[in-house]
Amino acid sequence: MLEKIKQNQKINLIFIKILLIYIGFWFLLSNLKTNGVWEMVILNVLFFWALPFFVLKQKFQKKNTLAWLSWKSRLKVILQILGILAVFVFLIVELDGFSFLKLNYLARIDWYLNDWWALFFINLILIPVILFSQEFFLRNFLINKLRKTFSIKMTLVIQAIIFVFFEILFFEVFVWQFVLFNFSLAFCLGWIFVQTKSIWYSFFTRWMLILILDGMILYKIQNLKL
Repeated sequence: MLEKIKQNQKINLIFIKILLIYIGFWFLLSNLKTNGVWEMVILNVLFFWALPFFVLKQKFQKKNTLAWLSWKSRLKVILQILGILAVFVFLIVELDGFSFLKLNYLARIDWYLNDWWALFFINLILIPVILFSQEFFLRNFLINKLRKTFSIKMTLVIQAIIFVFFEILFFEVFVWQFVLFNFSLAFCLGWIFVQTKSIWYSFFTRWMLILILDGMILYKIQNLKL
């Protein structure tokens, strides 16, 4: 009985921490009135990396499961990851670059047409910083905490739901395609982390998808310009 009470207290504490992080992020994001780039980077680093790392004492997990597998098992996992990437690239192409996300990019259309250096800087420097911070929290911190209490499947579902909430906050979009796509993506990213014990694989998967989406939008804008 006492053990069950302690377990429930741990579960409640995890979700209280997540809720406080979400509320704090939402409050600052809603009240900062700048161009939406630098504050996004600062807030992501603060809430998704610095806070779990320094305050919640979650260390970076350096162990890479693939390094201990046979070459056949390693190849199998890598092919599965590439398969996941291919599926989501196909979805992006079939959904025409997600019209509900294109509005977010079109708001910065001047970068696409004029300030190429800003576009490259954002995609090659700022976005990786944001994604790494998010992966540290959503995969390295969250999954490791939840796995102590829940099954693997339930852990993947919970972290995917939390990921969707943060994506809705970022983009201010709530349509079923957006929710379903991001839930499925987060579930797969969580699976990748569980298989590899490294956030680098989920990080590069997300980064590649964003670059592909960005490239599609840029291509369409250039065609409109011509």
